[in-house]
Amino acid sequence: MIENKKSVEKRIGARRHLVFYLRIFDGLSSRVLGHLMDISPSGLMLLSDEPIAVNEEYRMRMRLPAEISENSNEILFKAVSRWCKKDDNPDFYVTGFQVQEMDKKTKELITLLIDEFGFVD
Repeated sequence: MIENKKSVEKRIGARRHLVFYLRIFDGLSSRVLGHLMDISPSGLMLLSDEPIAVNEEYRMRMRLPAEISENSNEILFKAVSRWCKKDDNPDFYVTGFQVQEMDKKTKELITLLIDEFGFVD
C-alpha cells in the first residue's frame, strides 16, 4: 500500500544525500530493496522499482564503500517503512524509513559515511 507523505515532518536529524546510491538489501532474503538516496542515523530514504509496503519492519543490509569499511564491508540494522510515494520519475518509488535498531558501531559507520560522502542540496 502506498501512502502519501502528507503528514507533518517528524524527522529528528537532518538527512544527507550521498555522492552515490548504495544498494540496500533485505537482510533476510538478500533481494535488493532499493538504492539509498539519503540517510541519517535515525532514518533513510530509498529509491526502488516497486512500491514498498508502509509500516512494515525490515532487516536491512547495506554494503559500505571500501574507503570506510574497516573489518566488515556491510552493516545490518532494522527499520520501519513510514511512507511510500511515486518518485518524480513515475517509473520509480521513494520510501522513507525510520531506523528501529542499530548498534553503536553501525551508528559510527553511518556517521562516517555521511561525513565522507554526504552533501546537502
